[in-house]
Amino acid sequence: MILITGAGGKTGRHVIRALRERGVPVRALARGERIHELAEDGVETLAGDMLDASVLARAFEGVTGVVHIGPTAHQHEVAMGVAVADAASAAGVERFMLFSVHHPQLEHLVNHQNKARAEDYVVTARLPYTILQPMHYLQNIDPVDVVREGAVRLPYSMTTPLAFVDLVDVAEVCAKVLTEDGHRYATYPLCGSDYLGGEEIAAIIAEVVGRPIAAESVPLPVVLEFLGHGQTMGPYQRAFFSRLFSYYDDFGITGNPNVLRFLLGREPSTMSDYVRRSLAAGNPNDS
Repeated sequence: MILITGAGGKTGRHVIRALRERGVPVRALARGERIHELAEDGVETLAGDMLDASVLARAFEGVTGVVHIGPTAHQHEVAMGVAVADAASAAGVERFMLFSVHHPQLEHLVNHQNKARAEDYVVTARLPYTILQPMHYLQNIDPVDVVREGAVRLPYSMTTPLAFVDLVDVAEVCAKVLTEDGHRYATYPLCGSDYLGGEEIAAIIAEVVGRPIAAESVPLPVVLEFLGHGQTMGPYQRAFFSRLFSYYDDFGITGNPNVLRFLLGREPSTMSDYVRRSLAAGNPNDS
């Protein structure tokens, strides 16, 4: 049985699917009751707070491995990582996988700081760990919405290039690492081969659908209101997203596909592959 924490988001759902395709039983933990929507043959679900020791005690019953996926833009992310690592150590799990981020050393970015601190704790916790460091997901672009609206809209420069990785590829690596030997104490940066600005992404989608697609940068206040679902964000969340998007605006983010290529045994999926697959499925989350 593999426990997946923070299992209700895009990453967790893709990891669950990849493990179930290999016949691995899964227990999915998330804070909200919507996690129970994922219950099916081979998938147990548990709703609860990762900072609640009683919840973690139930979550780790009969578990041999864990995939820890920390929450996005949460001020207690590091504490959650520590709590899960401690519970895993107490349970004597055989495999511990931490989802981190590409370039956790980037001090300007709050989420990278949090991931670096979580990595530091896991590495020194005497756990049989593997750390995955995925790049910015292709799934952060929604081709279905882009085609419907006729524009790629991003909260940073449309000309500064960013590297990407396909979450389907990342989930495949996750399942592979958890079901094969030889990955203990490894840290794997996972990046695809694309390095694209918003205008180039728009051009790729336009080529696939055969009609023009615009590229538009969205002002940060509009983005923050959207991400806050119309509510005013707290200072932590504002700082989190403001730093992230200003960094992308100025510097983009880079990566190399060699490690992902090695682990997959094939070429990583490209933006064009993802767009075609997503539009064919008609699924905005590519899930």
